[in-house]
Amino acid sequence: MKAELQFFMLPSDAEDFTRFAKDHIETITTDNHFAIGDCILEFQPSELLENTLTVGTLSIDSGGLDDGCSDHFRANKAYRTLRNWIKDQYDNRLSSWIEHQESKIGRSRNQWLAPDAKHWKQQNDDAIMRFSLQSPVFFGIAPEFSSMGGIEPKGEKFKARNS
Repeated sequence: MKAELQFFMLPSDAEDFTRFAKDHIETITTDNHFAIGDCILEFQPSELLENTLTVGTLSIDSGGLDDGCSDHFRANKAYRTLRNWIKDQYDNRLSSWIEHQESKIGRSRNQWLAPDAKHWKQQNDDAIMRFSLQSPVFFGIAPEFSSMGGIEPKGEKFKARNS
């Protein structure tokens, strides 16, 4: 079974995250993964290509009899520490939609937006965030609830009944 956290981060955010991670892992492999004993946390930072930022991931194979990893407890603890750091430092108030269906925008709570990436998105009208370069799924910073209108139902259908 695999546990995964998705995020959008600029290279500067990835450096900050890696700096924090170094205190909770043993080594960083040549392919930028994190090693704890004989276990690997897969770290794939976001990619920034021109004005498009793609989703990055932090994941762990959370165990099984045949996965060949004997340090599950330490690796899972490190994964939870790194995941919690992202959740404490990053924002997950994002919206998502499918290309050419912008009117069907919805909330996305499973992706996290790093501080520098958030600033980049807010300051750059041409900034695009999506799962991958070919993905039809796009992301934006969700509006505040206050700007989305009230939650009081309106119309005859929703009027209170008299007793």
